[in-house]
Amino acid sequence: MNEKFFDLAREKQDRMINGAIEVFAKNGYKHASTDDMVKAVGVSKGLWFHYFGSKEGIYVFVYDYCVKYMLLELSTIVDENEKDYFELIKQIAMTKTKVGKSYPYLTIFLEEAAHETEQEPVRKTAESRQIYEERISALQKSAEIENVPDKARRERIKKMIDYCISSIIREKTIEAADSEVIFREIKAYIELVRDMTLSLS
Repeated sequence: MNEKFFDLAREKQDRMINGAIEVFAKNGYKHASTDDMVKAVGVSKGLWFHYFGSKEGIYVFVYDYCVKYMLLELSTIVDENEKDYFELIKQIAMTKTKVGKSYPYLTIFLEEAAHETEQEPVRKTAESRQIYEERISALQKSAEIENVPDKARRERIKKMIDYCISSIIREKTIEAADSEVIFREIKAYIELVRDMTLSLS
């Protein structure tokens, strides 16, 4: 990756990063096309390769960038001492929707990248992947659904909420919905599930 990329105007950097994130999020590494990135951003293909060298170079840079950006936002929004699972997951969801203001497809890209099968880009992003996965896991382990004693049932509730958050973000991102609107909808579902668990205790 050519460090001169960071000499570009921030608006141009963000346009290129967003173009790559969206194309990789929608197509995965194998089917992502630099031609689509060029069309989305409005810069020459030569410029892409001048800064990143290859499609793989673009992917590795964008993945590392997304992880750093997400971790920074998590550190400013999420209370690491929160023990209530529903409150914690709202804070994580707020982070995911907040990053969408600057990078709409960032959360979707990170979710898709977790299932990437192309060996080289996976190998070259392994360190960032581990850091991100461990951070998310550590945050979620710090809180629990206290009023549901059955562990298997708690895990199903957590998966249901995760699926719900992911689906809403995907649906509303495609619709180009405002991040506050996305968070309000996610929050309503989290609170609905929380209220439903009260009847299980």
